[in-house]
Amino acid sequence: MSQKAAVPETASSSAPAEWRAAKRWNPFNSYKLLAHVARWRQIARGFVIPPPVLITVDPANACNFDCAWCNAKYVREQRNFMLSHKTLSDIARFLPRWGEGSGYAEPGVKAICVAGGGEPLLNKATPSFIEEVCSNGVEVGVVTNGSLMHECVEALSRCTWVGVSVDAGSAGTLNKQKGLDPSRQEFGRIVDNIARLADYAKSHSAQLGKPHPSYGVSYKYLLYKENIGEVYQAAKLAKEIGCKSIHYRPAGTTWNNVTGGEQITFSDGDIALFNEQIALAQELDDETFSVFGVTHKFDSQFGIFNAFERCHAIFMTAVVSPPLTRESPKDAFVLGLCCDRRGDAALELLQDCTDVEQIEKAWGGERHWAVHDAIQVRRCPRCTYQPHNQIYEQVILNDSMTYKFI
Repeated sequence: MSQKAAVPETASSSAPAEWRAAKRWNPFNSYKLLAHVARWRQIARGFVIPPPVLITVDPANACNFDCAWCNAKYVREQRNFMLSHKTLSDIARFLPRWGEGSGYAEPGVKAICVAGGGEPLLNKATPSFIEEVCSNGVEVGVVTNGSLMHECVEALSRCTWVGVSVDAGSAGTLNKQKGLDPSRQEFGRIVDNIARLADYAKSHSAQLGKPHPSYGVSYKYLLYKENIGEVYQAAKLAKEIGCKSIHYRPAGTTWNNVTGGEQITFSDGDIALFNEQIALAQELDDETFSVFGVTHKFDSQFGIFNAFERCHAIFMTAVVSPPLTRESPKDAFVLGLCCDRRGDAALELLQDCTDVEQIEKAWGGERHWAVHDAIQVRRCPRCTYQPHNQIYEQVILNDSMTYKFI
């Protein structure tokens, strides 16, 4: 491996506390990736590579909000389309049986994140897709801006988790950051929708409402210039309306702006204010509500911290998204290999494909490895899958932990 790590080997020890020690075994703790070492050890050139544990499905490259930091702005502007009902149904049937007959101990995708290059619930086929996936034994998580949840409460209640990207503690901040006309009163609608969904799931003993500490509705909060001072305010609100947790993380510079263009940065004052706010928010943490400030994928200034040499995560997960153009076949889809680089053709394994069976045929093939070889980590944005890459390099390739000696 000749490519050098893009940043120092370790993040600063002054990074803010992410969660209480008593809740270190939580959904945002990247040590959970070690559970997949056996599967990932099969990632090798010339071999059949197992299906990923998780797939992201973007039903829509469209949105009814316009967030200042949007990491999907490129696809929203260039590919403002949706996956067809047929394609979503085909995906729901294919993913659970991917790899059957190939000798894998655990064939099939185990979880699907329904997210977007936009708002997934704008696609009217999304609720039925969620229900079909759940009926096929695959767990589902949904990321939504919350404005349309009232239209599909029953389907959402079947999910393991629903993350609502509110990113504010007040209506004024929400409107300013998301380009909304105050007359729309979206903040109140979102708050009501969260409370309604949490109550419905609990009263109907649905998957989302189970007492499991990590299931349920999460209030998502992307840190940006104007909202850091409302962290505690948002945490109080989240707890009051029935969320199981609140999840903070810094916004990051988008992939097409990393080497030029608009950069998202945080000052020392911003970080100090965040530390103060999350300390207050963590006082609300108890047996029914959790406060998670996810910062371990960033450096001490909340900047890019891609401390690995090559991208191996493109064999561990993928993104199914809408077609390229209006002239594309009606039931076409794109298979991308990175959720942080949506719309980057260089990281797309299939373009305008109409047969979901082609996913398995292309996975681990010549084109897949060519993408791997061409990726320059220094040109990547903050990496969602930084821990995946570090674990692959340090645990699987180098055996730095001598992991067989438990």
